[in-house]
Amino acid sequence: MKGISVESAFCKEEGFENDRRFMLVDETGKFISQRSHPKLALFKQSINESSLTLDFEGSKQTIPFTFEEGSSMQVSVFDDTMEATPHLGPWNEWFSDILDSKLTIVKHTGKTQRIKKLLNAPMQTKVSFADGYPYLVLGTASLKELNKKLDSPVRMDRFRANIIVATERAHEEDSWESCKIGKVRFGFIKPCARCQVPTIDQQSAERGAEPIKTLAGYRKKGNKIFFGMNAISLDQGTVRVNDQVIF
Repeated sequence: MKGISVESAFCKEEGFENDRRFMLVDETGKFISQRSHPKLALFKQSINESSLTLDFEGSKQTIPFTFEEGSSMQVSVFDDTMEATPHLGPWNEWFSDILDSKLTIVKHTGKTQRIKKLLNAPMQTKVSFADGYPYLVLGTASLKELNKKLDSPVRMDRFRANIIVATERAHEEDSWESCKIGKVRFGFIKPCARCQVPTIDQQSAERGAEPIKTLAGYRKKGNKIFFGMNAISLDQGTVRVNDQVIF
């Protein structure tokens, strides 16, 4: 869905609190995303301590974090399977009608862990419903460099990063090994290989060739295009907008 900016967020091993903890699945338990349903970009969201409110072109649903639970079910994110709890309520029919698919919203229970193996310490990390890693970090200078090469500039929201760092040099994040934001330490794992989601305009849900076409000209290694860095949290704690980033 459309991302939102927050002033602060609490970091956990598996990601920011309440970030990527809910997921839409089809009748087989397989996750859906903007890859198959680009219209998801048009769902606006707002969040408070007790609920998530979604707005699709004026039609709204408020989804409480405490809810009537259905029987737990197996769900899948790419090749990973885990246990999740269906979130029973009118929102499932609402999603299904808008997206023209039989869908159910599920919550990550933590009863079964999705573990991502790492090549260095701490050797593994927990992941909830994120594509690959709990945190995706992108520097502002990298987007600025890309936009110099495009006929029509794109917004940061195309890239779905959940940590944006003000940077001076394009792609300097490629070489980062670790940093501290506020009091929370992060370890950088690997560059983020991009799928086709950045080609979806997050304001219109329309697909195009850019910016992947241009990125392929200078950010391609092998058969993959890289933009941003995957990261993990080495501590729990709160990070805030304008926190100093220490390397």
